Amino acid sequence: MTLGFEWDTRCADLELRRLRDGFTAYDHLNFGRILFENFARTQADVHVITDSLRQSGRADVTRSTRRRWEGQIIYGGFSSGVKNPVRYAVAELFGRSPSYGGDHDYMKATRFIDEELIGPVSSFISRGRNTPHPERGN
Repeated sequence: MTLGFEWDTRCADLELRRLRDGFTAYDHLNFGRILFENFARTQADVHVITDSLRQSGRADVTRSTRRRWEGQIIYGGFSSGVKNPVRYAVAELFGRSPSYGGDHDYMKATRFIDEELIGPVSSFISRGRNTPHPERGN
């Protein structure tokens, strides 16, 4: 039995150009989808008495370019609820609330967001398998 491997670098320049061109609108949509799905989970975990803490929450895409994407989930600050601005978001998050005490980590639903982003990032990287090969005519 004979085994052999050949490393074809003829299309390396095409693949490097694709990676250099960066994220597409499809990639940005996937990153945003993960962010907003996680935000919805945090909204479900926030307790509601005055609704101020929940209404102070927001998810924002803070940077979206061909080479970089950043998003954040924030609680506190402006709220259209009874308490405005919400200054107790951190106390609630870390369980130091005089009213609730204990563990009230409304951000715990986001603890696996890094793993969830692996899918869209892998999709971007592995899309190179579809880079047209000039000798195959595709």
